[in-house]
Amino acid sequence: MICNLSRREMLRFLALALPAALFGFKTRDYFDDELVCVHVYAPDQELPEPLLTPSRQFDQRSSGTEYFQIGLPELILCRTKIRLLELFQYVWPVTSAEVKGVQESVKIIYTQPVMEDIRAIADVQKILEKQNNLRRRKKESLAVIFTLNDYTKSGCPRLIEVCRKNKIDELIIFKDPSAPPYLCSYPSQQKGFKRPPPIGVPVSKRKAKS
Repeated sequence: MICNLSRREMLRFLALALPAALFGFKTRDYFDDELVCVHVYAPDQELPEPLLTPSRQFDQRSSGTEYFQIGLPELILCRTKIRLLELFQYVWPVTSAEVKGVQESVKIIYTQPVMEDIRAIADVQKILEKQNNLRRRKKESLAVIFTLNDYTKSGCPRLIEVCRKNKIDELIIFKDPSAPPYLCSYPSQQKGFKRPPPIGVPVSKRKAKS
């Protein structure tokens, strides 16, 4: 079979396909639209108020609604020998290659591809009670990776509570910088932005201006 993709296009395809292949999840290409930012927090630090403010309880996902999803499970608990802050030094924009770097640097303990209710966070709590003992012996860090979208934000305050109680080393949050809550407006452990983030500016309007 003849492939018409250029070498650059093929490499990009592989970089984007790998997360879905490893985690069994398909995704829209948010990287092409530059709609991915990442925020690295120590759970015991002062966190942005929007992450701590309770919202409505989990409900059924709206059929036909496109929830922000970059190909990773919406909730991941992992062990890592390096700090993920080293991989994600800048908040925005995030590249698919940087996401691929996560998979090469962590050992997955628990994943929830699509969060349907609070039980996923309860599962993390149970697992962490055991993992904290393992961490002391193996001298590894524990990290939670969370995809924040219009549905999962209902569980964010509870997830932070669990992370703090169990002394999680890093909380990594992926989201769309053009949609609320605008985490890019709050202080971060990272260096900042490679260029100004599109806070509150949907991709359709940004493309119209270019």
